[in-house]
Amino acid sequence: MKPVIASFNLKKSASALAAAVILSLGSASAVHAAPIIEKIISPADKELTVSFVGKAEDGLVFHLEFENKTGEKFYLIIKNDADEIVYQAAFSGTNFEKNIRIANAEAELHPTFIIRTASEEVARKFSVKTKTTENLVVTNL
Repeated sequence: MKPVIASFNLKKSASALAAAVILSLGSASAVHAAPIIEKIISPADKELTVSFVGKAEDGLVFHLEFENKTGEKFYLIIKNDADEIVYQAAFSGTNFEKNIRIANAEAELHPTFIIRTASEEVARKFSVKTKTTENLVVTNL
């Protein structure tokens, strides 16, 4: 039997080893990637809609719709920037709609609209910034 002589190339082996390490690190990082956390949406969260309608002379107008499938009593709560309750009232019924006017005394407001039932609470937050511009028209007579 003839002896088998294996030729060993250090450069090729080192580069193959480095490529294997890089590939294994790349696949390991994909395996250990941070999980995607999705927001858990409650049934009441889908049933509340608050939209900005526009500006009126006496303030800002928001339109609130709440589909109260059970017809149970619920509370509409509105909080200001300082997290103070500025409006609270109890309602019942299945399809609730209301236009809400908020006095616009400041240049920036952050109202929070909350619907609270016996079992859960859903909130919608807004940021309203008011910018007043003045138009000046000069004509040559």
